[in-house]
Amino acid sequence: MVKFKDTDFLHASSRIKSLERKLLTHRQLIQMIEAPTLDEAWKIANDAGIGVGIPLEQYERALSENLAQTYDFLKSLSKEHGFLDLLRYEYDALNLKLLIKAQAMNREQVELVEMGSVPVAVLREEFRLQKYEQTPCLLAEAVAEATDALARTGDPQWVDVIVDKAMLAAMLQKAMEYKIPFLHKLIKTKIDIANLRSVVRIQRIGKELDFVKRVLVPGGHLDVGALADAFARGMDSIIALMQGSDYGPILEPAFDALRGGKGLTQFERLCDDCITNVLNSVRLIPFGVELLIVYAAAKEAEIKAVRIVMASRLAGVAPDLIKERLRETYA
Repeated sequence: MVKFKDTDFLHASSRIKSLERKLLTHRQLIQMIEAPTLDEAWKIANDAGIGVGIPLEQYERALSENLAQTYDFLKSLSKEHGFLDLLRYEYDALNLKLLIKAQAMNREQVELVEMGSVPVAVLREEFRLQKYEQTPCLLAEAVAEATDALARTGDPQWVDVIVDKAMLAAMLQKAMEYKIPFLHKLIKTKIDIANLRSVVRIQRIGKELDFVKRVLVPGGHLDVGALADAFARGMDSIIALMQGSDYGPILEPAFDALRGGKGLTQFERLCDDCITNVLNSVRLIPFGVELLIVYAAAKEAEIKAVRIVMASRLAGVAPDLIKERLRETYA
């Protein structure tokens, strides 16, 4: 494992602490929701350094550019940045899913997201040649399996299942190369939350146990065998498993809705809050590698929250419904 000294990140931590004060707070996001006009809502984001000089109509480009600039900045703060690259695997996975589905539909042109650990041009070429050098190994291996599954079943859902599972496994594999206990906990929590979401969603749509076993990702704090057994017994058993876990206190407000077969909006929001809870666990650390990881994750959450607000307002969603979708923020 690669080891770090906290003092290696004294300067970086100081810069991060300064930037954290500029992150949008939950109160500011509420102000965006309640602003009389979209222009006023967008100005609140601008005041926080997001999308400055970019018109409201191009807010998606502004959000992507802001996040890309954040990763570039964090990369510049540390010569050893592999532990930050793994947080970008989500975008590598998204791009691979788009490429696999486009290929199946004989579409030559597909727009990819320039946010992954692998540059888009490189990923396109590696996919075309089916020769992967920069693409994370486990993701590369998933391409053939996902392509075959799509050809056999005609169901694009299998592409998502296979690639997303490989992405989480790749994140954990990369995290374990570094002696950063906080990073291990964060990725394992991401795996647990993905698994809990899966068993709840799949229970709702009535899929078989075999499907759940294919979806669940090993390596988290929660045993996948116990999750599968709970799924087989029904929603009450799934809830009991959650209650007995470290995530129980956060997820508990959603249990009645789950029992009653109601919407999953609250449950989905509280799942994201479980991740935020892990980030908050190192809030008081004065300096160290953890702060770079936390800021990257906090920035991801901030951009996601702004996207929810802006997209919902453009779609005419009622303010109260937007607030229900809003996650806790690190700021």
